[in-house]
Amino acid sequence: MVRADNDMFHHLNNPIYGVLIDSIINEYLMTHVGYNTSSYPRTALVANSYCDYFGQLQYPGMLELGLRVVKLGKNSVMYEVGFFKEGDEVVKAVGGFVQIWVMRDSGKAPKEGLEPSVRGKLEELMQPGFRERSKL
Repeated sequence: MVRADNDMFHHLNNPIYGVLIDSIINEYLMTHVGYNTSSYPRTALVANSYCDYFGQLQYPGMLELGLRVVKLGKNSVMYEVGFFKEGDEVVKAVGGFVQIWVMRDSGKAPKEGLEPSVRGKLEELMQPGFRERSKL
């Protein structure tokens, strides 16, 4: 039987980090911003992604993920996610991506930029000391 959670060294498989980064960002957008993937007039396209590793995590094991916004442009957002072993304050990995928000029907970035309500919710993730953490 092949397990996709861990690699042959018993470390969490690298693609899993990307799935978790995408999941925590989309969960925040859906629950705090009101975004949905089917009828919202704008859509967010991933322009760049990365992940840097500092320690190992493995399955089974509980993780805590911390989410923040690093940079907020006119129509772009740079997110960063920290990966922690449950109860441990030492970061094991940091990854994220840049999203470009465009109009769903045209695929073009709106001249007016992000809606004020969306910008406000994303700015909350930029506050010093802010910690949006989820347990997985």
